[in-house]
Amino acid sequence: MVSECLSDLVAAAEELLEARDLDAAWAAYQIAEAAGAEPNICCGGRWMVAMLRGDFEAAWCESDAIRSRGEKDRNRFWTGEDFTGKRVILRCLHGYGDTVQLLRYAPRIAELAQDLVVEVAPAMVDLAKMFDSVEKVITWGSRAPAVIPDWDVQMEINELPYIFRSQPEDLPLATEYLNVRKWLCHTAADETRRPGSLRVGVVWASGEWNPSRSVPASLLQPLLSTPGVEFWNLQGGTSRTQWECFAKGTHLHAAEECAESIELLAGFIAQLDLVITPDTLAAHLAGALGTPAWVMLEYAADWRWQHGRDDSPWYPSLRLFRQQQPHDWNSVLVPVRNQLEQLAALDAKDRMVAW
Repeated sequence: MVSECLSDLVAAAEELLEARDLDAAWAAYQIAEAAGAEPNICCGGRWMVAMLRGDFEAAWCESDAIRSRGEKDRNRFWTGEDFTGKRVILRCLHGYGDTVQLLRYAPRIAELAQDLVVEVAPAMVDLAKMFDSVEKVITWGSRAPAVIPDWDVQMEINELPYIFRSQPEDLPLATEYLNVRKWLCHTAADETRRPGSLRVGVVWASGEWNPSRSVPASLLQPLLSTPGVEFWNLQGGTSRTQWECFAKGTHLHAAEECAESIELLAGFIAQLDLVITPDTLAAHLAGALGTPAWVMLEYAADWRWQHGRDDSPWYPSLRLFRQQQPHDWNSVLVPVRNQLEQLAALDAKDRMVAW
């Protein structure tokens, strides 16, 4: 009976967090922990509340509390040791977007460490070498090195904001820290050269692990009918073929090379005027490149986008469009289309001011 009561307290806190009632959720997690609920679960919930509020210091205090209890965590690699003058291996084991967002810390690690090796997913190897201060890159699988480089300290990339005790005023740490190779940009420039038109890349589906982030393709037709805009399909994965279902027009373009590799996608994004995307890799690539992007967010958006703001402290070139209530993508797409119409009606000089 006691266990069921504690579970109910935690579940109530989680419901409040999902509803983004942040003050009530914080209090509910405190009540649950005081009653005897699993402290790490309650700390994790408060960490999420703190990050959504933009209160990084409170989040790091919750992380400190979790680490002080010493329980094993497969996502935690750094054990608190000083890495000055040490050989560091930075493991990027989460999503591609996490890798792009947090490789901005590579120069700070490189300044302190004797050596830095970055381990990324196979699809990210070529792109990873284009980030500032990333020179040694390894992966796993068929492209794994025959001999793993020696290291003294290991970290998982999502630990970096905590390791450096980042504060909102420290961000974005770096801007335009992804430097795509010139030949990639030249290829994309040839494809996107349409004088006078606004060149916009479009993504609508996020990763399959969280479909709630994806915008239904059926809702995009009004957006893709905006006059004065050339649209380019940047979508990856199996959803890419949905582009064929949209009304045909000379202003809709396939951008086939974007499906071939992440570095080609990055090169294409670097040449566009704007990217419109949900919370997925394209948003992070645009932000790291300094390309303007409008990010369409679900109501209970990820912690990195915080809550209730239309800009990103991580990426100055991004603008956030949020659902006004859960599952309501119309509340996102209507203002996106309105803003796009206004932008497309401006001449090139005025567009630069509008960004």
